[in-house]
Amino acid sequence: MTHTIRAVKKSDALQINEVSQHIGYSQLSDDEAYEKLDFLINPSQNRVHIAEVDGRIVGWIHIFYAPKLASESFYEIAGLVVAPEYRNEGVGRSLVDYVLRLFNAKFRVRCNENRIDARQFYESIGFKNNKIQYIFDR
Repeated sequence: MTHTIRAVKKSDALQINEVSQHIGYSQLSDDEAYEKLDFLINPSQNRVHIAEVDGRIVGWIHIFYAPKLASESFYEIAGLVVAPEYRNEGVGRSLVDYVLRLFNAKFRVRCNENRIDARQFYESIGFKNNKIQYIFDR
């Protein structure tokens, strides 16, 4: 299976929305999908790249730059989704490798403790568990 990686376009919003539902993201209205993607495309600290097979989006990665005042700045993987039928085919690894090459910098990813498959994936491609933390929302 051959896939290509490219920068996202606003016209990709609906296919991204469809692929995202495979790991439990909520279905967005068409307007919401376009609005969210448009916001992420424009600010310079965000990047979204997609994986395509024959013109169909089969995965995406969203990263953002996290500048820090008193500690090392880094890029963070905010989301990585691959359609179920393309998992274990190298798509996720290709997306991560692409952004690692694009931005030769420190990268970080957070994943829910219940997402064992995600943790195993990131460990298998060289990410190390750095710490366990609490996330507080308000």
